[in-house]
Amino acid sequence: MADTLAKPPRLIANVARVHSARIFGPWSPITDGAGRHAQIETRAKREVDFYLGQIDQRRWYGFWNYGDIMHTYDNDRHVWRYDIGGFAWDNSELSSDLWLWFAFLRSGRADVFRMAEAMTRHTGEVDVYHMGRFKGLGTRHGVQHWGDSSKQPRISNAAYRRFYYFLTTDERCGDLMRECLDGDYTLQHVDIGRKVMHREGDNNPPGGTGAVVNTEPLPKGQVFLQFGTSWGSLIAAWLAEWERTGDKRWRDRITTGMRSIAGLPKGWFAGGANYDLATGRFLGPGTEVSMSHLNGVFGVFETTAELLELVDEPEYRKAWLDYCALYNAPEAEFRAATGSAGKGRALNQAHSRFTAYAAVQRNDPALAKRAWSEFFGAGDRAGRDQSRGSHKVDGAAVLKPIDEISEVSTNDAAQWGIAAGVNLTLIGDLLT
Repeated sequence: MADTLAKPPRLIANVARVHSARIFGPWSPITDGAGRHAQIETRAKREVDFYLGQIDQRRWYGFWNYGDIMHTYDNDRHVWRYDIGGFAWDNSELSSDLWLWFAFLRSGRADVFRMAEAMTRHTGEVDVYHMGRFKGLGTRHGVQHWGDSSKQPRISNAAYRRFYYFLTTDERCGDLMRECLDGDYTLQHVDIGRKVMHREGDNNPPGGTGAVVNTEPLPKGQVFLQFGTSWGSLIAAWLAEWERTGDKRWRDRITTGMRSIAGLPKGWFAGGANYDLATGRFLGPGTEVSMSHLNGVFGVFETTAELLELVDEPEYRKAWLDYCALYNAPEAEFRAATGSAGKGRALNQAHSRFTAYAAVQRNDPALAKRAWSEFFGAGDRAGRDQSRGSHKVDGAAVLKPIDEISEVSTNDAAQWGIAAGVNLTLIGDLLT
């Protein structure tokens, strides 16, 4: 009886049926394969299984923490960092929610569903403000779930809730997405750049903001928005509201933003721009290239892939595909196309899915080949042996025996897992 209460049976649509609905961006169920295909699926399963095992081994699911996982592993102490600044609880950093939901959709595994469900409930409730001056924003990763001074829409992100809402019709989850609709207005009085000062002309500012921020006060009714980490999270809420209600003003707010980004001199390469709250338009200037490895890894890739099947915005499509094709391009090619150095580009393995998407959309075999080269490259976690699985640690090194993956990182596990599924879906037939 206790087990039934803790894990009640859930009615879930068949994975194949969900896939046929063409929702949640590019993904596909797991299929049998050999060679590199099998190598990818082996690592994908291994890492999900590892995190599932860590829940009990590390006693992660406490009262405030239930559903969350930890951010970074400490190889010297053989523990997850729980006492070091921003390296403790994950708080959805680099889309760990998306990783688990795609892992469930691809496999149909009940244990993965329950882990994704627990994370969705935690990150939507605990890591997000539901009243007060921060309402609609979430808190970045840290020792306490609400302790980081950066309050951002990339954590309250509706892209992380849509899976649970549409798979289960959970209306509380729907309420959480609706709370995010006015997150852009909240940024009138919340500086998500926090205490980090931005130097004029610095095209790779600190603090993970993703774009150059104007240090001068903006006119009333305007805020500065990063295209990926901020606007990309907001459009996920607007998409969900349009889907749920049919109210076209939310669709129009998305398309207005799309058209204005496409109209900027540097398009998506500007990274962010001044934004008019009343109209939903980016006002510019958008004349400088400002790259950040964070701008594309908080669900904007997946949301945009869906939106471009729902709305016809050819100029924005071109701007987005240019960004996808050039993000990982060799420096000379990037400079020739943008007129600027490619400073600020990182997470190249994670962005291999951007290259793959551009390859399919533009029917470019050379891009597809480059995407697999990026994916099978050095990896985004320095010093990690990507082929190595977990090992036991016992004896005097630990209080009790545990499983460990050397140099494991939730950022890396999440982004690698998402990229693996996308690349297999889009260009898996080109694997050798």
